[in-house]
Amino acid sequence: MTTMISFHIPDDKDLLASIGEVALRHEHLNHILRMTIKTLAGLRPDEALDATAYDGSRQLRVLIRKLAKQRLGEGEPLLKLQALLECCRRVTDRRNDLIHRIWAKELDGEAVRRDSDNNWVPLPRIKDLKALALETETLTHTLNTARLEGFISEAMAKRRWPAE
Repeated sequence: MTTMISFHIPDDKDLLASIGEVALRHEHLNHILRMTIKTLAGLRPDEALDATAYDGSRQLRVLIRKLAKQRLGEGEPLLKLQALLECCRRVTDRRNDLIHRIWAKELDGEAVRRDSDNNWVPLPRIKDLKALALETETLTHTLNTARLEGFISEAMAKRRWPAE
């Protein structure tokens, strides 16, 4: 027997606000990925934003890896940045699993959403959404600090650009 499902947006304002916070925090992370490209490539902010205007999170991470290998060379700073980028990937995957999936309601049943395996699963809990938003905010801050005054900044100061 087939279950009848219809599109659904929950009425729970706290749940919707938490989803919105995850989305906004993720866009902050994307902005700092763009600013990391600015830093590594020696661009002005507007140049980095224009150059990456239509790039998604994955493309931004790929470009950062490429620029970082050129600019930072092999070693601890590159590996630390690659570790941060992997954390960014995981946060993005979790965010995408929330935002880019169908939310629905079974006829006379509970609200559900599709997961990455196309199974219907319960809606996320607010506390889990808040934890993801906080993790994204913390990661954004960590990457930005590394870029401005931490290990990325220090490694770039030690290397000349372009390499002679």
